[in-house]
Amino acid sequence: MTPPALDLSFVYNASDNDPTYIYNIVSLYIDTAPKGLLELEKLVKNTNDYAAMARQAHFLKSSANIVKVRDMYADLVVIEAEAKLANGKETIMPRLEQIIANLNEGMPLLKAEQKKCKPKKAK
Repeated sequence: MTPPALDLSFVYNASDNDPTYIYNIVSLYIDTAPKGLLELEKLVKNTNDYAAMARQAHFLKSSANIVKVRDMYADLVVIEAEAKLANGKETIMPRLEQIIANLNEGMPLLKAEQKKCKPKKAK
């Protein structure tokens, strides 16, 4: 069974269902996760700097464990470990491609959640 594209249960529980808090976390994720993945993709495609790949995967893991896009955290754990071993890109690239596909699937759901939780403007 395929896990859902997006799981925000941790965010909802941590926020005690506070829509402003949820909005802020989701907005931050929308603003940073795609850029962070793009940086990781550039490192993987254009360099052999495995230490930088491991650092970038590690950096992305913390937010991926809060805003859960399908399998992203587990894939980042593998990418970080493989990069630390400098095992080559043949195990890293398929995981990265899967992360990007899952994020692309989850992004509309994240944006819908962001819109739903957007704070009302004060009068």
